[in-house]
Amino acid sequence: MDISASKIKDILDEFGVGVHSECGKLDIVLMHRPGKELLRLTKDNHHLLLYDALPNIIQTHQSHDIFSQYLRDHGIHVLYLEDLLRQTLISSDQARSQLIHGILTNSHFSHNNQQQQCLLALQQWLLHRTPEQLTEDIIVGVACSQDELGTSDYAQILLTTNNSTNEYLIPPLPNLLFMRDGFSIIDNHVFIWQMSKPARQNEPLLLHIIFQYHPHLSNCGLEIIEWQKNIDETDEEIPTIEGGDVAYLGDGILLIGCSERTNRTGIEALTRTGLFHQVIVIMIPPQRCYMHLDTILSSVGKHAFTLHGLLAETMQIYTVENQYSQQKTCLKPKWISHGCNVRQTLRKLLNNPDLIFYDAKDEQTSIDEQRQCRHNVVVIDDCHVVTYAGSDAEKGIVTHMTHNNMCRVGLIPFEGLSEGGGGVHCMTNAVRRRPK
Repeated sequence: MDISASKIKDILDEFGVGVHSECGKLDIVLMHRPGKELLRLTKDNHHLLLYDALPNIIQTHQSHDIFSQYLRDHGIHVLYLEDLLRQTLISSDQARSQLIHGILTNSHFSHNNQQQQCLLALQQWLLHRTPEQLTEDIIVGVACSQDELGTSDYAQILLTTNNSTNEYLIPPLPNLLFMRDGFSIIDNHVFIWQMSKPARQNEPLLLHIIFQYHPHLSNCGLEIIEWQKNIDETDEEIPTIEGGDVAYLGDGILLIGCSERTNRTGIEALTRTGLFHQVIVIMIPPQRCYMHLDTILSSVGKHAFTLHGLLAETMQIYTVENQYSQQKTCLKPKWISHGCNVRQTLRKLLNNPDLIFYDAKDEQTSIDEQRQCRHNVVVIDDCHVVTYAGSDAEKGIVTHMTHNNMCRVGLIPFEGLSEGGGGVHCMTNAVRRRPK
């Protein structure tokens, strides 16, 4: 479903932009309807591309379309990344130039002095691509084959000199399905995150270009925050943050997971922006099944979260505070421990003694539900959420949430979507969400 630039302008003009909570009414969301990039997944490469199994693209489209239609049926405008990127590249030569420069910078050719001829040939090949073709190139990837490169002189150079181990001149981006991870809008600030895995290195590139150059999204009042500039010069670790670890609770309160994908250096750089008056960190076991905070804890409403009970009393919780010298220089942030009881600590730190935590009825069912991404929910409005169907009808987390009509839970199919290890929260990213 293509949405024109003029229609996007009308939506932005009507609702505005900005994300002011995790649980206020959702008005505009950005998603990516996956395409031919999923066909790049094979039994030999799917783990390198961060997938647990090969999805059936027909099922993927069916499940994704059911999900996006559910959102529309409840008054949410769904924007698609591919539309935004294509419109950006059509409207801005500078965006097109910056995209090509970024592709070349991230290319394996740029790290090998003996392959400079290939780098120059790839540059010339890209310069002859239309905006529509470039949109597909960066998302679907470009294999080193004549079918995809054509017969130009530049293509011949690439075909004859490329190292045979480099199957893709531009790698595919099947993880764009999980739109949550690449950026976060917090109040009226845009944070483009630094991904931890090489397979996702081109995602921040295209997101930065959209928010900087899209004909309407770039001038609707959002400010891009260059948070990476706040790293301590003594830190040797590259700062990484992924959006699945980020939950903005509103009123300057940030809840963030320190995980397999988000590190301490990234969290400290984010704290140094000075945009939050409270930063709460949950230390997550660095394991694939717990890759982000939202795989074990998600907002359900103003007074509720899902929480995977197996980890509820084992994860260390900190608040991170900025410190300043007498000369007002920002020092290394201070980490203050608050123990390992997630329920008790969040009730205290959020000054909400009645905070509810939803989970399955017993430990084994909770483990099963967590592995099937059902703690990963996205809020439509307070106490109205969406998650994957298939929850245990007697002991599952959905039964707990809907008991006595406490919550309304929309269910969508997981077939074709869960093979990448993500849930419904992972597939959505709010452009406009109201305060709680």
